[in-house]
Amino acid sequence: MDVYEFKKTYLTRLLETSNVLNGGGASIPASAIRSEWINFVEVAVEPTGWQALWKASRPVCEQLCVKYPLVVLGTVDQVLFDELKATFLIEAILDDDVHLPEDKITVDLEELWPLREQNNPALNVNITADCIDKLRFFYQHLWMPWDVDIEDDHSWVAKHLDTRIRFSYDLKNKTMSRQLSSHALALLAESRYIQRKRELLELEIGEEDQDDEDDADNETSLMADNRAGELLQLNLRLNTIKNEISILENPVMRSVFEKLRFGNEKGKESTRMAYIVTQAGTIDEQLRYLADAKAMMDQKMLVKMCDSLQHALDHCSPDSVVYLPPGTRQDIKFLEYLNNDGSFRGVSDSLFIGDFDEASKTNPIIASKDDDSVLLTIDGDFTLENIKLDCSNVRTGVVIKKGNVTFRNCCFTGDPSSSTKQGIVIFGNCNITFDRCLIKEFATGIYSNHDCTISLLDTTISHCMTGLEMLDQCRVLFRSTRVLNSAQYGVLLEDFNDAEDNHHSDNQSNSSSQIFEDFNTVEREEFTFDGNCEFRGNVKGNFAIRKGCTDRFNSSCFVDEDERSSESADPDDSQQEEPSACNATNVSFSADFLENTNLSSTKHASKKLSNDRSNHHYSAESHEDRSTSDTGVSSSLTHTDDESLAENETIDVQELKGNKYLVKQASEPEESTDESTENQSDQIIEIEDTIIEID
Repeated sequence: MDVYEFKKTYLTRLLETSNVLNGGGASIPASAIRSEWINFVEVAVEPTGWQALWKASRPVCEQLCVKYPLVVLGTVDQVLFDELKATFLIEAILDDDVHLPEDKITVDLEELWPLREQNNPALNVNITADCIDKLRFFYQHLWMPWDVDIEDDHSWVAKHLDTRIRFSYDLKNKTMSRQLSSHALALLAESRYIQRKRELLELEIGEEDQDDEDDADNETSLMADNRAGELLQLNLRLNTIKNEISILENPVMRSVFEKLRFGNEKGKESTRMAYIVTQAGTIDEQLRYLADAKAMMDQKMLVKMCDSLQHALDHCSPDSVVYLPPGTRQDIKFLEYLNNDGSFRGVSDSLFIGDFDEASKTNPIIASKDDDSVLLTIDGDFTLENIKLDCSNVRTGVVIKKGNVTFRNCCFTGDPSSSTKQGIVIFGNCNITFDRCLIKEFATGIYSNHDCTISLLDTTISHCMTGLEMLDQCRVLFRSTRVLNSAQYGVLLEDFNDAEDNHHSDNQSNSSSQIFEDFNTVEREEFTFDGNCEFRGNVKGNFAIRKGCTDRFNSSCFVDEDERSSESADPDDSQQEEPSACNATNVSFSADFLENTNLSSTKHASKKLSNDRSNHHYSAESHEDRSTSDTGVSSSLTHTDDESLAENETIDVQELKGNKYLVKQASEPEESTDESTENQSDQIIEIEDTIIEID
């Protein structure tokens, strides 16, 4: 099923947004921006009856306890114009492992992606899709968290619109250095995190003020004071970020800011350097630590001393070797890439596989300072050794884009309560080795795209929802590997081969997945087994092979938008993404597939709804008569997505590739024979053909 995609230039975005916020020629302050969008949406968006894909945001997936990303097929029951939301009838979900509690849910309009083919061809869905695209781009790229606090003494459009769009496109079009671009993305991510935390604190303080004064004691007052102090600290930090982003929005000031912020020290050494991170201790402890580090390093390498890993990252070049002291925790904020045969090495030798508690005490720990999206990103040859990576407050532990990467005696720990965290996400054309590693407590321990080679040597994956998820044409070596206690599958293979699969599972079911309990019966070229491998305690099966119904999808769907924008800033990257477009070949599901596949237990029976929709057409004039209040949904979910450059800004349709929909009762879309309607759609959607391209 095809969704609308829009690839628009800078000029197009500027003209479109200006037309929406023109205010009839009057000055539009920040407080009136939302009202202008509501007025525009009321005129352009069909109020009911159109089919769409809903890309659930990460907070919603966490609240529903389902894996991210989640894409749902359904029908808009009613658009809530005053809230810029819609009540959405669920008709099909991603796969048979996802079960949503309700058939109807309230979602943000910007999360919906209308389908090209509709059951009711009389609807102006092409105009609806274009309107939602404009709304999505504005709130996920142009509107900043501090805009709600600015005074209404000037026009928001005149002061911010042009500079914000330029800034967004500069991040996309590689006009900044990778270092400056990473810093800007980190600031944007932190600002949205602060905004979400600030809203929660204000809500708590507001609820406290509503309590009776007689019930408030000194302890409660003290707690309120602590929250007020924390709120003040957040506001001060947000104001600092606001000032920096205001400078970065100005192209003239960026080079000056970069020199003042970063200086010229980083990467100026012509020879490879080693950075030894120290900690406070006696002179004897320091000498013992330096002697242990000396035994691990090249004796001819030049050495610098640093007081923290963050300090080393701020000054080292990509090929540097960083040595970390045992038993320390290194909190970092780092969005640049690791590559060029560099390495992080803990000066310790305790094995996580042998004694986890002892190794956790003696080996160094790397964690994120804030609620970042990714802890580390690697795009070249790199090694990590004797290190624990605490991924509890990031959404993805390590993203590997390319290169030969080795993890030796490393531990990856996530959050057992999260249904969306990924441990290691591997793009194509990578060779990854896990040697004596431990991966635990993730939604997906390891996710791999196709054309990868993974070696799991004496490695354990435990207590994940899915231990290893991979696409076909990925090669995995299991040598004395243990995959234990997964809530769903130990190993999940998405198979897209067209050839008939002659393998037989141990337990056949009506599902399209083949389940194997004994790994010796899995006769797939993707898997190689050696040594004493163990697969047990995996609730839905040790091995599952699922037939894919679409083309393979790009693993960037597991990465939030700040990382995808960082990727686009890579001059070596051959694939560019349009920041506001559904920028992939549309995914099409045949009607036979929709009729013949099964729906999971939470799906809404849509046959009757489809018949009703085909007999009713709601015109734009009926918007005024239609109620815009909530329709009494028993489980209404909303979100404030604070993630950098909006993790929901596009439904990169390749996110659907490699996944399948299970549909029980979805009626076959009617084919429109109205050529004028098709011509009108083509004229509206093919925007790029009529727009002047600007460098």
